[in-house]
Amino acid sequence: MRFSVRGQGQLKRSLDTDDRAEAERRADAIWYEATYRAKQGLSAKAHGFDAVAEEYIVQILREVERGERRADQGKSEPAMIRRFFIGYFGSKPVDAITDADLERYVEWRRTYWTEGPGKLIMHIEYERGGHRLQRPVKRSLPTVSRQRGETVVLRALLRWASRQGYLKTPPEITIKARRAPDNRRPSFEPHDFAKLEAISLSRLVDPIMDGTGALVNANDRRSWRIKRLDDHTRRDRTLLHAYMMIGAFSGLRPTEMYNLTWGDVLGYRAGRRKPVDQRDIRLQVRGKGKSGKAIPQKAAIPWFDTLWMLFQRSMEREPTDADPVFANDQGKRITSVANGFTQLLRAAGLERDHRGIKRTPYSLRHFHISEQLANGAEVMDVARNCRTSLVMIDKHYCQVRLERVADRLRPEWTRT
Repeated sequence: MRFSVRGQGQLKRSLDTDDRAEAERRADAIWYEATYRAKQGLSAKAHGFDAVAEEYIVQILREVERGERRADQGKSEPAMIRRFFIGYFGSKPVDAITDADLERYVEWRRTYWTEGPGKLIMHIEYERGGHRLQRPVKRSLPTVSRQRGETVVLRALLRWASRQGYLKTPPEITIKARRAPDNRRPSFEPHDFAKLEAISLSRLVDPIMDGTGALVNANDRRSWRIKRLDDHTRRDRTLLHAYMMIGAFSGLRPTEMYNLTWGDVLGYRAGRRKPVDQRDIRLQVRGKGKSGKAIPQKAAIPWFDTLWMLFQRSMEREPTDADPVFANDQGKRITSVANGFTQLLRAAGLERDHRGIKRTPYSLRHFHISEQLANGAEVMDVARNCRTSLVMIDKHYCQVRLERVADRLRPEWTRT
């Protein structure tokens, strides 16, 4: 059949039958549906969700090219749309998707990796630095924040389809989650951090001095304790201690610390020979898609001196501006201290906080922000210096013990 709809040109459809009576019946049904859709302000032809979604992906990529979206959205959102949205709705007409369909999609998405199509996927491919890489699949339910983030993209897709005339009113999609458990990020109380610092320093000393050397049992039944740290272990532990102190007194994210080069430590070279109280530095940081300057506490400065010394000893030269601040004995950038930090936490009995949540190097950032707030720093200033939002500080970081701010909760006032 071939017919025209005002303002939408001529349409042609196959009726898929060689029976004339059946063909006429189908033609009538198609014509009535098309004219009804046109009267409702929709495209006369129903559009499959998959075709509409691919059009939306093209739009996303255009906006990335124009700088209207972040570059990472041009990679993450198309992958999300194809894997989850098209994977569920397929070629179903986009204007036939109802609120009930979206409710069923939300439940399907929750079990995608554990019971759904994802259980057959062994790894996920992605691109980084022009290379195709793989990572194993994490078989767990998506977090509430991830579900909400994906919902934002799906909602934007449906609204875009509505503006294109593919559907009239987008169905509503919401994530109704049970109250999540307390997921405030684990930090340290001041006495915890003091203990961690003391244990870390004690691990830099030869074991014979404190009698804690590891016990070695030989096959011939002899046993002895290790009396000296080897140079490699001592260097690693010294670097870890410097990492811990800089993290606690700057609030940098782990990725920001790993990315630091000596050229990013502004003002360091000029004041290196001066006493600490006469020195000041700024950190040019980048990581997690963000960049900016950070003002560390002066207590961090001596530990930059330690890292400078370690580099000099290993490489027999001073670091250049391009050299990494956190470098191994070959002068190469280290990418993680997680294992060493976990061993240190275990040695101090601080691997988990009072809720049983495991501490990580990120806990140093949380300690820094909580201490800043507990000691009277303005929330807005802390947020800017740590490159985060007020919402994130309120949600994750601003959890200090009431006893520590008791004086601020008892301002002087009198009843009138």
